Amino acid sequence: MKNEIFDIIELRPATKHYYGDSLKMPEILLEDGLLVKVGTLDIPIGHSRYGGPIADLPKDFEYPEDLRFAAQLDLEQIVPHDKSGLLPKTGQLFFFADIMEDKGLVVYRDIEKSELERVVKEHEDNFFEGVLIKSAFPATEKLSSRYRQPEDEYEEEDANEDGVLWDYFEGSETSKIFGIFTHCQAQEQEILDIVNSDKVVLLQIGENGFNDEGVFSVLIDKNDLKNLNFDNCEFHWGQS
Repeated sequence: MKNEIFDIIELRPATKHYYGDSLKMPEILLEDGLLVKVGTLDIPIGHSRYGGPIADLPKDFEYPEDLRFAAQLDLEQIVPHDKSGLLPKTGQLFFFADIMEDKGLVVYRDIEKSELERVVKEHEDNFFEGVLIKSAFPATEKLSSRYRQPEDEYEEEDANEDGVLWDYFEGSETSKIFGIFTHCQAQEQEILDIVNSDKVVLLQIGENGFNDEGVFSVLIDKNDLKNLNFDNCEFHWGQS
């Protein structure tokens, strides 16, 4: 079994999720008080976040009409935990995506938060709900954790030479930068091919309080990241 260990930057969400002030939510979704109208929260300009109706964008930036705002990363919050040194040291990363088509856009701007302006785009489809990224911290993950023990004699017949099975859903609970690509519809060899390539997980948002079901991932070639070229990113949505 492979025992590689990968350095990652793990991401944790704030408690409350938010949605557009003009939207009507079913009462059952509001009962626990964890989903609130965005107008009830004080969201600092440029704070790292995932999804939702508000994005803090450069003033000269044209919002892509065929994509939804997916995330923005305040690199001053993230970079202190980057052991690889691959991420740009300052500025903001902006992510837009269409998860039905696995396409999107990543934009990097070395810009001060004071130079951003708030843009509101309320909608009811993918990424309608937002949540702040509360914290980022260094962590590690092991490739061996992607394998599990057989649960019955039938699974034992399918186990590999080490007596274990590939776990399609392992890793879905983690939100992170870098590390092992996660996609529950991908086969073991597909994941291993990416792990052993020059592709880097630029962003993964999983089921640890961000998404209920599903993992949003963005991949970038390592050399592109070093050169701050975000034109060739790959976008993936793995529905669990």
